[in-house]
Amino acid sequence: MSFANEVKRWFSPKSIGGQLALIITLLTLIGGRWGEVTQQLALIPSSVIEDFKLWQLATHGFISVAEGWSIIFTIVICLQAGTFLEQRWGARRLWLFVVLVNVIAGVVTVLIGLFSPRVAHTIYLGGLTTTTILWVAEGVILGPQRVNFFFFPITGYVLAVIGAISPLVIAWTRGWWAVVPQLVGIAVTIAWVKEYTPAQLWLRFRSAQLERDLRKRASHLSVIDGKRRDRDQYLN
Repeated sequence: MSFANEVKRWFSPKSIGGQLALIITLLTLIGGRWGEVTQQLALIPSSVIEDFKLWQLATHGFISVAEGWSIIFTIVICLQAGTFLEQRWGARRLWLFVVLVNVIAGVVTVLIGLFSPRVAHTIYLGGLTTTTILWVAEGVILGPQRVNFFFFPITGYVLAVIGAISPLVIAWTRGWWAVVPQLVGIAVTIAWVKEYTPAQLWLRFRSAQLERDLRKRASHLSVIDGKRRDRDQYLN
């Protein structure tokens, strides 16, 4: 497929990546023009707690920083990673992933805000969280497979690490409270892709528990040496 056809497929109205890029770009530009929109859509833990603006738990994932390079970065990641994940998961699961991870990140951030005034009064533009989780999800799925990153061959795991570097750098320079939703989003994304869901964890726990019980019950048994041929030990 040529590059031109690839770009057309990315920008297709049926592409989830194209839809995400369009929604985030429009809301970001509108929020940059009218600050009240940002105040309503961005995640402000104190507003969720005091004013019950519960919709911010979901809407913060669709508004980002109204800066040129940030918008371009958001569009590229949504188109590329979004298209990749849609091919792997399908449209419904991808939308569920984006919305649910942002909601979980928002809920955890609000809970932390109950104990941290810095977190409570920070304005979180979750579009950065959305692009980060898309990037990291693609990298984790690719795993040891090789991909080209600006013409450099790297593994999917390295790609995921690169995607996580940005919030880590911000955390180092500005403070951890500045990127709480992103950090939570990365953790939830890894758990999602690796299928570390509560149901899966419970199933693994029960499986390990059953295995321990079986070993305990069989502890009084001994293994018969196959080389021995004592007739008294066998039933003929």
